Amino acid sequence: MKKDKMINIKLPILPDTMFSGDIYKVVLSSPSPSPAGEPKAYTRAEAKRNGDKFQLSMYTKKQVFHSNFVASELRTVIGELLGVKFQQYHAWDTTYEYSAKVSKKGKILTSRKKATSQPRAENFTTASFDRQKNHIIKEGENIPALTDMGVFTKDGKIATGMRDKFNQINRFLELLADETGPKAIAEGKVVNIVDFGCGKSYLTFLVYHYFTNMRKLKTNICGMDMDASVVQTCTASASKYGYKHLNFIQGDIGNQVIPPIEGWGQANTFNIVISLHACDTATDHTLYNAIKWKADLIYAVPCCQHELRQQMQPKSLPILSRYGIIKERVAALTTDAIRANLLECCGYKAQIIEFVDMEHTPKNLLIRAKRRIKNNNTAVWGEIERIIDEFSYEPTLLTLLKEGKCLPAQF
Repeated sequence: MKKDKMINIKLPILPDTMFSGDIYKVVLSSPSPSPAGEPKAYTRAEAKRNGDKFQLSMYTKKQVFHSNFVASELRTVIGELLGVKFQQYHAWDTTYEYSAKVSKKGKILTSRKKATSQPRAENFTTASFDRQKNHIIKEGENIPALTDMGVFTKDGKIATGMRDKFNQINRFLELLADETGPKAIAEGKVVNIVDFGCGKSYLTFLVYHYFTNMRKLKTNICGMDMDASVVQTCTASASKYGYKHLNFIQGDIGNQVIPPIEGWGQANTFNIVISLHACDTATDHTLYNAIKWKADLIYAVPCCQHELRQQMQPKSLPILSRYGIIKERVAALTTDAIRANLLECCGYKAQIIEFVDMEHTPKNLLIRAKRRIKNNNTAVWGEIERIIDEFSYEPTLLTLLKEGKCLPAQF
């Protein structure tokens, strides 16, 4: 590597040649000497890009501390650390690898070379690296619904404070696209979608846009919510955008007996149930209806899982209910694990996926289930029985499936 000449500058400032607007990762190493008698506080620091922000991780021998800063502050943050807490700097963008070292005499040796390897592809297809070209919905597109919702400004830019919502929308569409490609939904098929607890319908409008305008598929979507004013507002918006086959109705998930879309389940249709942040047992009613109606795909992001927390009485593991926060999280995780297993028992291949990064929202798990023919998974049924026995659970979804006689005979 060809070294640049030594640069006599006041530390800890790095020259402009050591930065670019495309830097996606920075590593600081070689901790600075600590004052006599004091241990070294940090062993290493790492900054990773997340859209127009960086997450800084500061490592000690036993812990790691996280903080966030905007990309425009990168030079300032590095300037406060290099030569003070660390002596070496490495950074990468899509073209170059940058290196700098603070000498014992307080001078900086710098170098820059062509990057020998590009960042891994997955780093640019998730919310961790906000690369516009890989988003399904791209910044600058003319999508009136996103402008009216405040996600986009009038000139198509992402509005201040709405990048997380923009990433969340794209992440959901990516997860939806994974299971609804041309092999799953051939040209000419009709897509039917019920969105339970649609709320303000950020995603409902974008899902309709995706299937109708981008995939060019005939699509019928019905959004259901208990709030009459929300339904009225969403109905007016659908009319404004010319979304003829997007309808909204007022109703309770628990009281919906038949699919609210005519032609649901008929030949040459592909049927999907989605539900985002339906509170507590409303998610169970959503999953029950989806199973009963033999939906081809189910997407549910649960919220506020209170039911099993209130029932939780461990027989052999009292430690899991002794501490409030632990009890709450164990109850939430076991709630979704039981739901996924029950879907498996009812003929679905179920997955529990991280929807968005935990830093954006704690409600970050999505249950995705794809209907298949076989439904004799006795192993997962045994797991359900054991966990129910251990914690004295009576899950609503299991009760609904039994009362509705939707469980296969072997269970």
